[in-house]
Amino acid sequence: MKIALIGYGRMGKRIAELATDRGHEIVATINADNKPEIGNLPACDVAIEFTQPDSAIANFQEVLNQSIPLVTGTTGWYEEMETVKKMCSKANGHFFYASNFSLGVFITHHLTSELSRIMNDFNYTAEIEEWHHTGKKDAPSGTAETLAKEVINNNKKYAAFHLKGDNAKNDSLPITSCREGDVKGIHIVRFKSDIDSIEIKHEAFSRDGFALGAIMAAEFLVKQKPGFYTMNNLIQL
Repeated sequence: MKIALIGYGRMGKRIAELATDRGHEIVATINADNKPEIGNLPACDVAIEFTQPDSAIANFQEVLNQSIPLVTGTTGWYEEMETVKKMCSKANGHFFYASNFSLGVFITHHLTSELSRIMNDFNYTAEIEEWHHTGKKDAPSGTAETLAKEVINNNKKYAAFHLKGDNAKNDSLPITSCREGDVKGIHIVRFKSDIDSIEIKHEAFSRDGFALGAIMAAEFLVKQKPGFYTMNNLIQL
């Protein structure tokens, strides 16, 4: 595949290295220094976007306008989900998003869903804790939000989520967000009672799992019909 990278920070550079190892070609790298070039990308099979929430929607529009399939790992824009779906539909485009491309995180989502369902019958309360590097701006992380939705969708005790410390109702799930050093990503879903606790924990040791997952998503997306895709389409459990 010929790949355009939108965002060329630590993640973009690792994607470039792993994609090249898999036989793909990087034909464009867009960063803050050449951002206007996103509107006139060279011929490519797919674009992979890892930027910031405040620029993501505009980036999506630029890429979809050029009829280029788009994979994004940017988080923090999900309140605009319906807008992006309409944007994709109008462009008859290919769009793949994930809050986290790691296979391990995808399995963690599945386990969280199952544990949350089981806990309907027991007296446990839930909480989520996430840790990331100091450069991550959105809090809670997109992965933490997605895990929270797994709890909410499967456990009748919860109807919403909030950052711990904010005012919230009793049916709101607390999320603690911590930023420290170069932490690649730690997510913990915890159910506690008066006598014990049960945890599901995922810890990333490097960015390779995220980068490889994004490349696999791109390899998958270019073979699909136009539409809106997620990790549920890429991985069947």
